[in-house]
Amino acid sequence: MKPKDQPGAGTLEIPLRRPYRDFVLSALFFAACAAVLAHRSWVNDRGLILNGIVTFERGGADVFYAVLAILSGVFCALGVLVAARFAALKEFRIVLGPRSITLPSVNPLRDAREVTVPLHRIEAVELQPPARPITLVVCEDDRSHSIPQRWLTKGWSAQGVADAIIARVREAQAKQRAGG
Repeated sequence: MKPKDQPGAGTLEIPLRRPYRDFVLSALFFAACAAVLAHRSWVNDRGLILNGIVTFERGGADVFYAVLAILSGVFCALGVLVAARFAALKEFRIVLGPRSITLPSVNPLRDAREVTVPLHRIEAVELQPPARPITLVVCEDDRSHSIPQRWLTKGWSAQGVADAIIARVREAQAKQRAGG
């Protein structure tokens, strides 16, 4: 097992902007939806016709509004939970070391920690979509990790980060060929 990259020794740290705004705004939106739909469920005095195709009587409309209110409440709770999980990370950054890259977890609901990928496992670095990149994707043997461009701070573009990662991977491959 190789030792972990030490900060400072050939390490490049790229700070990221935490996506609180996205998750808090979505939580507020779904909280408002839940409140409106719950109120509508409680004060409903008539049925509901959806696009002339689906028709609900008064009781069915109450259930429909209540189910939508519950779903909106769940989405609100998920937005708050994801924001809290991102807040749990001490450092929100990409670290390019001589032997590995460390970046935030792709799925904050499953785990809110940083993921370390050894450079020799990186198979591709992609910008999605290629014409106007909005996401940087680091592909390793069995999975991929994505970083949305809106998370990058000023001075860093998705293309710039991709170029830095590719340069590190090439350096590691050259050292590996020269050493063995």
